[in-house]
Amino acid sequence: MTRSLTLLMIVLFGMNVFAAGDNAMSKVVMPENGNSDNLIEILFHGEPGTRFVATLKIHLNGETTTHELEESVPSEHRYYGEALEASVRQTSSEGGLTVEVRKGGNVSRSSSSGEHSQLSLQVR
Repeated sequence: MTRSLTLLMIVLFGMNVFAAGDNAMSKVVMPENGNSDNLIEILFHGEPGTRFVATLKIHLNGETTTHELEESVPSEHRYYGEALEASVRQTSSEGGLTVEVRKGGNVSRSSSSGEHSQLSLQVR
């Protein structure tokens, strides 16, 4: 029951996010048969307005889906997958960037400061 309620809340929240357009701080990508055990969250924090580009590779059922992002802090994304590989590069000359990837009880976190700083994170 709790799992179904959680999925329903994520779906409803995701619909509101997509209705808000590209200015939304959070995006949800969920397959029709999403399993809440495979929820992966990636959070981009730091000095507001810090720009970054990211390549996210989501692995699920032997397939890999790649998402390209070009955004600014703060930003949050949620995906469903067995694993996520993130490559993030700060594009602002000033500011700082912290990236956190969560899945289940696993957390991977890294920070950078300065233009062209590169971060790589993985979670399974």
